Amino acid sequence: MKKQLFTVLLAGALLGATTASVLAQAYPNKPIRIIVPFSPGGGNDVLGRVIGQKLQERLGQPGLVENKVGAGGNIGTEFVARSAPDGYTLLVVTNAMAAFVPSLFSAPLPFDIMNDFAPIGFAMTGPVVVAVGNNVPVKSINELIAYAKANPGKLSYGSPGVGTMQHLVTAWFVDMTGTKMVHVPYKGSAGTVADLLSGELQVLFGALNALVPSIQGGKIRAIAVTERERLQLQSLKDVPTVRESLPGYEATMWYGLVAPAGTPAAITNKLSDEQRAIVNLPEVRERLAGIGLYSNPTSAAEMRQIMATEIGKWGKVVKAAGIQPL
Repeated sequence: MKKQLFTVLLAGALLGATTASVLAQAYPNKPIRIIVPFSPGGGNDVLGRVIGQKLQERLGQPGLVENKVGAGGNIGTEFVARSAPDGYTLLVVTNAMAAFVPSLFSAPLPFDIMNDFAPIGFAMTGPVVVAVGNNVPVKSINELIAYAKANPGKLSYGSPGVGTMQHLVTAWFVDMTGTKMVHVPYKGSAGTVADLLSGELQVLFGALNALVPSIQGGKIRAIAVTERERLQLQSLKDVPTVRESLPGYEATMWYGLVAPAGTPAAITNKLSDEQRAIVNLPEVRERLAGIGLYSNPTSAAEMRQIMATEIGKWGKVVKAAGIQPL
């Protein structure tokens, strides 16, 4: 009896492995939809289009990018959560959706980021630069902290909106340093940079690609980066990290792909392998670096672990900084 049971279990295991292998080999046999829950032009959109183009070259099926915007990214995210778990509808996610949203909304969300999605992997990161206007008399993080403490409430910082990466990383800095700066939310990144240049804003924790031209032109000053290590970019290689002056502070913008929960592992693993290969292609790395983004692919398992850690981390930041749920 035991021998018969073992034989049945072994046969089942072999059948499952064979089915998974066949499934992965047959996939994809139709176009893949890549949902970007924000407007065209941002890092999310860039990743979706790079992956979409290269998937067609590598797998023979087009990756079609669809921008489903609204509700701070929730509309596109819910759409993917409710889609068939067959590998033909994917979502581009960032810190904003995967790590911030669970703590930022008071009403229950129509999806659970950890339970309604199957990670595929992170693809790239985007450094955040701490910049100040030329009218602000500081040249380092320590000087910014000292100046802010000496002038409470007189410095203002901008962000593309409440709950965005730029908002939370600055709010965390303010909380950790015990300083007081005024948050000015905008409807996008362009306005924050323009007002930093004009002097309307004094401080901006902004995306590298949005700030580098003005930094290189001497119109604003970069005093730090929020990464763990200093950047290799020639024009910023001497700019220190925030954590060199403020131990424990570290933040990175990241972008990756997920599929609806229940998508077969054979498919998510195949997509993970393809994404890793794509973002490591020399021409892709060069293209991303040209707009301030870096290829940093991970496995699906690594993505899930990092997402869980970040949800806890940023939940504490939202609470400590007194940011009111939306």
